[in-house]
Amino acid sequence: MNKNLLRSLSDNTLNSIISDLEKLFEDGRCCPQMCNAPAKRPCGAPEEGIKVASFAVHDGEEPPVSGWNGAGNIFFSGCGTRCIFCQNWPISHENNGRVYTIDEFCEKITKLLDRKVHNINLVTGDHFLGKVLKSFSKIKESINVPLIYNCSGCHNEELFDAVLKTMDILLFDVKYCDNSLSARYSEIKDYTGPNLKCLEMLLDAEIPWIENDVGLLRRGLIIRHLVVPGQIENSLKVVELLNHYKKRGLEFKLSLMSQYFPAYKALELEELNRKVDPADYRKIVKKVEKYEIEGWIQDLC
Repeated sequence: MNKNLLRSLSDNTLNSIISDLEKLFEDGRCCPQMCNAPAKRPCGAPEEGIKVASFAVHDGEEPPVSGWNGAGNIFFSGCGTRCIFCQNWPISHENNGRVYTIDEFCEKITKLLDRKVHNINLVTGDHFLGKVLKSFSKIKESINVPLIYNCSGCHNEELFDAVLKTMDILLFDVKYCDNSLSARYSEIKDYTGPNLKCLEMLLDAEIPWIENDVGLLRRGLIIRHLVVPGQIENSLKVVELLNHYKKRGLEFKLSLMSQYFPAYKALELEELNRKVDPADYRKIVKKVEKYEIEGWIQDLC
């Protein structure tokens, strides 16, 4: 079995990456909020330990990720994007979860691996990445599955560089092509700048698409886009942007998602308190098909 990136790193290299990430956390520069480390961080992250809402075997990711045994998902408490329509708002906004020590986190990862999950999937983990990698370093030789970074697509450049050095698979969002929407819906005044920078870094990284002989993803980039009601122009611009990167040589598969439903503060906004219009969704799908962008198109429920 091919080594994952983590196991390919020397101890000195991994320790250096961990040290850099811990400094980002200490300075409050580890996620899009750039909070500068106040006494109470907006993500709810404690100074010590890793706060996790759940460790779960998950079968709801894309087919080559979930496979038949499921992905080993770690849902971290708190989130740097803080979308007002988040379907997991008790985790992302209210920071529900429990704080685990480094050793306790190791034990939880080992238990997931014992359940034969196909990968370890870190969900919105910017604010804990240094501590997570410190935990992984203790059991590095036991982690024989790919590591996945499941993320918002809006990241500090230093943190994303560490992601590219340590993560085998990226589930990478492109949410917005309009900063007025990111400010209104996700509390981020500038989403497009960091998102485009990360896309350029992905292009430079030349991540190959590698599946094993039974179709499980070992290495690769999946770009996700959730269609939001009333924002068809934003989604069409996202597809145009992805076609631009496809023509420039970025290797990826698109996961176009229609699973939006009104949740949390979206219930208070008329524009969001509804489902995606079928006619709008068909227009977006048509553009994806026009550009022959490979991947998965979720059926509109």
